[in-house]
Amino acid sequence: MPEAKITQLWPIPLFQSNFLISEDIKQKFYNEKYERMPSENGAFTENKYILHSPEYAEIKENILINVSVYTKKFLNISDRVKFYLQNSWGVKHMPGDWGQPHTHGNSLLSGVYYLKTDKESGNIQFNQPGGYTNLFHQSVRVPFNEHDNISCDTWNVIPEVGDMVLFPSHLSHNIETNNSNIVRYSLAFNLHVEGELYSPRSPIDYLKLRNGNKNEQSWF
Repeated sequence: MPEAKITQLWPIPLFQSNFLISEDIKQKFYNEKYERMPSENGAFTENKYILHSPEYAEIKENILINVSVYTKKFLNISDRVKFYLQNSWGVKHMPGDWGQPHTHGNSLLSGVYYLKTDKESGNIQFNQPGGYTNLFHQSVRVPFNEHDNISCDTWNVIPEVGDMVLFPSHLSHNIETNNSNIVRYSLAFNLHVEGELYSPRSPIDYLKLRNGNKNEQSWF
């Protein structure tokens, strides 16, 4: 019998990495001014462009290095397209806090970096997009022997200190309840692109994107 093979078509790429930062920078992050979210299930920093602050240059540099690996090495995106950091904010989850399912609008890539967390302080959970059929349509509930990235409706990442997760901004995700006795701190951010987007086969599929604030961009 000829050897069989499986080709995974059109997967949604989830990138995970890890890097550590100094305790001094962590303390500055913890001491930022936070405000409760309108949903009353967490808090975020008043500064929604926190990675543009010079004191967090170490975090920003490491994030952009990993973004480069994600977009250039794994996604094979053309060098003519440049990603820049749009906005970024700290997130604080007290015991009992959680995060509802959501996506990030007006951005292409999003990410989370974990400064303080443990196994009970809340996983990040990614949800199968509505209408995305995976193997079978959602109207058919076929049982599977294993829960894996092919058969699942949700995918959990259990973050550790120093972990960073990158994903397409349209991918729905939520944060499970902080069932620990610690305050969990993370950093969220969005990225977009500047450059010329076009198809070599169609000269009318052309778009030139610009970043409006040259003082706040972060290139790689």
